[in-house]
Amino acid sequence: MEQLAAQFSDDPEQILPEPGPLESAKSYREKKAKPLLAKIVKVLRSLYRAYVELKGKYECLQGDYGQAREGNERLSDRLQEVKLENKALRGTVADFERVKRAFGPEEVERAVEDAKRQEAQERKQRKAKRKFSRGAR
Repeated sequence: MEQLAAQFSDDPEQILPEPGPLESAKSYREKKAKPLLAKIVKVLRSLYRAYVELKGKYECLQGDYGQAREGNERLSDRLQEVKLENKALRGTVADFERVKRAFGPEEVERAVEDAKRQEAQERKQRKAKRKFSRGAR
């Protein structure tokens, strides 16, 4: 405190600024208030534009999120269906193994091969009928 008092008393003009002339209200408005208000308006407009842009992006992201969520729900439903199909197929495999044990693997394999040959012949017959019906047109 004593040091500040000593510096002030040595040269008061150096520490305190020169008092300026009093400005009129009109001069103050023209020189300081109007430019300040113009800057404030410019900042507010830029903030509003940024808000509108962000709001649009947010709504777009909300739409994308909704679509992604619907897609995930469809995939989850399909996954449950596949799990149920898998469970049913495991049951069919277990039944096939039981049949193999009951009738013997050779007999089951022979029956399967006979069924495959029969299906192949039926496919050939259908294919031949289609070729014949197309040729008749």
